[in-house]
Parts: sequence; structure tokens; C-alpha cells
Amino acid sequence: MFIIVHTDKCTEIARRIAGEFEDSRLVPVNSVLSDPESLGDFDSLGLVFEREGKDLPESVRTFIKTVLREYDLSGLQYMFSVCVCDGGPAHALKIVEKFCARVGCAPSLSTTIRPDASEQDIAVLVRKIKSGEIQLAKGSLGTMWYMKAHGIKVK
Repeated sequence: MFIIVHTDKCTEIARRIAGEFEDSRLVPVNSVLSDPESLGDFDSLGLVFEREGKDLPESVRTFIKTVLREYDLSGLQYMFSVCVCDGGPAHALKIVEKFCARVGCAPSLSTTIRPDASEQDIAVLVRKIKSGEIQLAKGSLGTMWYMKAHGIKVK
């Protein structure tokens, strides 16, 4: 099952992404923070969030550092992080990768999408997710080391 954790500001984009997967469930990040068990079981995980300044929302940071830390992520098949923003993500995707590496996982795909994304933009993003092709935010050495240590080839 694909669980897509999203911030309130990114509900619509997350819903559009989830609509392209047969077995997916949307989970607002704030509901998971108040009830971590509501996340349930999953084998694939997506994070959809907006950029706040050059950073990511505190709720996403807390989710990774506290909730994901409690999960056994050894069976995680796929993870993506999508920063919904105009322009570049600044450091938001690198921060997600850094925190994920600390809890034992790493996004397979880290990318951005505009808030006004067209259906074609969503389709391209979903094709990237479904292809399993690993693409990381540039310059993220911690994540690169994690991926290398776990035998995951980076393109």
C-alpha cells in the first residue's frame, strides 16, 4: 500500500497523485502527529509538502524525526518526497533526505511540482514514481552514502 503523507496546504496535489495509484491512502501529517498509529502499515511512502522559506514545514520535520523513527523501515519498497513550490525547493528536499537517512530510509525520488500543476505535470511525476528510477536532490552526500551502503544504485 502507498501511504501519502501531506501537509494541509498540499492536500489537492497529494489527492491528485494518489488518484493515479490503485492502492493508496492519503494521510494528513497533523493527524499522524496526533495519532502515530493512524499511519498503519505500508510498503511505500510519499511525502508531499510545501516549502517554507528555504526549509520544510516543522510538521514534516517532526513526522520524520519522531513518527518514522518508530517504524521498521527495512521492508520499505519505495519512498518519494515532493516539494510543492514555485521555483526551486531551496534546501527543503535536502533536509528531508538528511532526516530520512538518520531514521533508516531514503527517498527514491525527490522532486518539485508547481502548485498549479497541470494533469500532464502530475502524469509525468507519477510515471517517475512508478518507474522506480532513483533521482535525488543534487548535493545530498548523506543520502548518497546511505543509498550506496544499502546497495542501491544511484543514477
